[in-house]
Amino acid sequence: MIHSIPTYVYYLGAIVLSAVISAYSIKKIIFIARNHKIYDVPDDTRKIHGAEIPTLGGIGIFIGYVLVSAFLWPKQLSYMPYVLISSVILFFTGIYDDIMNMRPSKKLAAQLVASFIAIYFIDNKLESQHGLFDIEVIPFWPGIIVATLCCTFFINVFNFVDGIDGLAAVLAILYLGILGLMFAATFHFALAGISFSLMGATFGLLCYNISPAKIYMGDTGSMVLGFTIFILSLLFICIITNPGFGLLRNYFYGIQEADIMLAAMLYLPVFDAIRVFILRASRGISPLKADRTHLHYYLLDAGFTHTRSVTIIVGINILLMAAAFLLQDMSPYIVLLTITVISLAALYIIYRLRSKHMKKTAS
Repeated sequence: MIHSIPTYVYYLGAIVLSAVISAYSIKKIIFIARNHKIYDVPDDTRKIHGAEIPTLGGIGIFIGYVLVSAFLWPKQLSYMPYVLISSVILFFTGIYDDIMNMRPSKKLAAQLVASFIAIYFIDNKLESQHGLFDIEVIPFWPGIIVATLCCTFFINVFNFVDGIDGLAAVLAILYLGILGLMFAATFHFALAGISFSLMGATFGLLCYNISPAKIYMGDTGSMVLGFTIFILSLLFICIITNPGFGLLRNYFYGIQEADIMLAAMLYLPVFDAIRVFILRASRGISPLKADRTHLHYYLLDAGFTHTRSVTIIVGINILLMAAAFLLQDMSPYIVLLTITVISLAALYIIYRLRSKHMKKTAS
């Protein structure tokens, strides 16, 4: 009887169960954090909420995710235990940083180690890139090094996204939902279940993280989410092969086109992080120094609420994916140029709105 249950029922069950476990855990974490005064204190720069708010929501995400996905780890894939080990390293690093404020150099070292462990044990699967951007094969060690650096970079990119109420959680739900659907459509059921489990656990946080937030995911949540989203995206690129291409053949011309859509999905936060790094460097400021130059802070400075800012950013993100999907018969370089132009246009409009609003409030 159990084998006759439709697959989507398992996916829905994973989402609901992980969401319930996560939400229950986070409710308890909020109670404990308030009793022990474990707060994120406002600093009027990046931490702009008006009250002392706990930042350990990532613990609830991790609990819901691991308890549910533990039943879904594909035993035939030898590298998955190492992905879990890397997640655990980031989890405890995040807890330490959220409570004790770890030195950036030590946190970066932990991110590099965690990224390397997971990527190394994916081993030769990194070699095939399906001809994406004219790349057919990447030698083993250069592929490992580049992927490790990219993974570490994206962990920090997603950490930057966690700046306003609900933004990181909503983006994570969007990304994980798409990854889950794409894995399901290519019959990688265990990886789809893992994606949906983490998606559900993030839903559990969103119940308390939506504006006005009662808790933030903190580095504990943002690092685990950023790492897992990157690894799942990389796994899709690495393990999906041409034969059949599953149900995605009804929507994409080929694997390369699906890979481009995934790249477009993650493009906006990466674009914003690179822009901010360049802007800070041009001013002689450390790229890691906190300020209000990220896109979501521009939206707040333009007079938008947290909820509307999240809606706008998610809308831009979806627009980029739609552009990549509609232009999939074009060269990858044209698609990349198009989504870059859209991102720059959105940035310009938001910047102009911000300048206008700030002048108005100043007068």
